[in-house]
Amino acid sequence: MTDLRLERFELEGANVFCARLLGVNRFAQSRENAAALAERLVREQRDGLILDYRACTLDHTIEQFAEIAEIFIARVPKTCRIAYVYGPDNMMHALVMTKRLKAAGYPAAAFADWEGAEGFARKTGR
Repeated sequence: MTDLRLERFELEGANVFCARLLGVNRFAQSRENAAALAERLVREQRDGLILDYRACTLDHTIEQFAEIAEIFIARVPKTCRIAYVYGPDNMMHALVMTKRLKAAGYPAAAFADWEGAEGFARKTGR
């Protein structure tokens, strides 16, 4: 996998933004994308977010990925439900991210499959 590609779409019948990441996600690019995504979630008043990392390779450490969580914590309303779909190589990244988000008061969870993430994102409230 080389360059990062993003597939962006809305979850049908829900106010949930989805992004599927394909390829290599580098730390500097991840920071930029997280800031732009946080801005978009606020601007579009989204109820939820699903990030699908199953076809993505992260070149940054788990600690660096935790820094990405801080971008969301600083900018996204705590009512936004955030779901991560992870692959075998980035499971720990997703778990650290959701642990940080949950500690900050977000409804957040990590899933090994799309169906679990979609069910979580479609729920309302906490």
